[in-house]
Amino acid sequence: MRAHNKKGFILLLTFMLIATLTLTVVAFLLLVTKRTLNVGYQLDDMKMLYIAEAGVERAVRAIRDDVTSTTQTGTADMRGSGTSGSVSISNPDQMRYIDGSTATINNNSDDARLSSFDLNYPNTRITSVLLGVRASRASGGTGATIQVSYTTNGSFPQAGNTALTQALTTTLTTYTASITSDRTWTWPTINSSNFIMRAVRTAGNRDINIDAMFLRVTYEIDTNTEAWYTGSYVTLPINLNGGTVDSITIADEAGKVHLNTASQSLLRYLMVRLGTADATANTVATNIVTYRSTNNFDSVEEVQLVTGMTSDIYNAIKDYVTVYSYINSSAARPTGNRAPININTAPVQVLGAVFDALSLGSGDATSLANDIVTQRAIAPFTCFYSSDSSVTTDFYDFARGRSYLSTAGDPDEQDMVLDNADASSLVPVSGSTGFNAVTTEFCYDTSAFKVTSVASLKSRAFRIQEMIADTGSRQFTTFAGDTTSVGWRKENFQ
Repeated sequence: MRAHNKKGFILLLTFMLIATLTLTVVAFLLLVTKRTLNVGYQLDDMKMLYIAEAGVERAVRAIRDDVTSTTQTGTADMRGSGTSGSVSISNPDQMRYIDGSTATINNNSDDARLSSFDLNYPNTRITSVLLGVRASRASGGTGATIQVSYTTNGSFPQAGNTALTQALTTTLTTYTASITSDRTWTWPTINSSNFIMRAVRTAGNRDINIDAMFLRVTYEIDTNTEAWYTGSYVTLPINLNGGTVDSITIADEAGKVHLNTASQSLLRYLMVRLGTADATANTVATNIVTYRSTNNFDSVEEVQLVTGMTSDIYNAIKDYVTVYSYINSSAARPTGNRAPININTAPVQVLGAVFDALSLGSGDATSLANDIVTQRAIAPFTCFYSSDSSVTTDFYDFARGRSYLSTAGDPDEQDMVLDNADASSLVPVSGSTGFNAVTTEFCYDTSAFKVTSVASLKSRAFRIQEMIADTGSRQFTTFAGDTTSVGWRKENFQ
């Protein structure tokens, strides 16, 4: 009996040992399988990262191509607002406008000067600069010859500058001369108080009538017809390493509202146009301005810290606001830092918000925003103002052509729209009272793009979002005076 019990115990012990070994082997196999799967998932994750990264780099190449081989430019007449230094000139302020009203040079000793030029384009890349004058002479006598020169150091004469010398007729005529090759042109040079144009009479004895002196500058612009905007630079999907790049988008940050510079009214009306009740939008916009007075926003996400900002409001506005677009620190009327909005790429909601605070007629702000979108689909806007009648893509003539904008009062609705969209100190037309911008002005280019690339592999998707400068750089400043460049990148599974 004892031997039988002993054999049974040994049998039971053997069974338990076999079971334990079996469980151990099964557990080990499960662990190995799980680790193998994890390694596989990790490899797939790395593949998706690299595939999505390839999409980002394809977008960066499209952005760089736009810089190195741009296809679109704008040309504008730079209007000067300062006539200080003019000597014995009748009505010198008339030289600021091309409108048929003239200043007069009576003698060879008279000296007509114009300075403080346009501030609408300081972020664009200059391709050519022409010096221009629109003038005529009085009839009779021995005629008159005008000479126009310029200085970049505030003193005349300056070595190396180019003079336009022209015998005049009795009809107001525009004359230009290229000064592109004289030096490397930058906006700080053109906008400096040391940049001055000068006109004198060098021959003849008849009075010279000067309608205007101006610079005609051609510069590179960014519009909604370029490859980076339309997506024509790439064919999707792109098959790579067993996965695909499913989508690549490039968004112009200059088409958005800058959180660090936008006026309270611009922020308010943007939120209203995106579905927030007016009273709530008014309060939150005020809180945004209060917050940034001591804490400039370093990211769009930071706006969620503002009192009253809800997830619904944030989700509505996050794709319409930015901290990366160019800030014009030279804006006038009123002076201060403003981030201009690219009229060619801004969504209709942003365009509408720009005009909402101008107290236009009922529905006029919406009509104007819709008309801009319609017009730019036909031909993008290229400048704020051009005196060349063959140029039909300037915003000045476009606004003047909106019959629903009242021309009663001073300033009238057309003047208010134009003044708000103009960063310069000149009012739209000579004699107008002028109107300080209450939202922000327009621009025609961009310096920052938000690139989004989505890749997929085995029914899983991965997204990369990154800010890219027009040069391909990943570094940005987020507010005026920021001395630390900040990059932005976000990665997540979808």
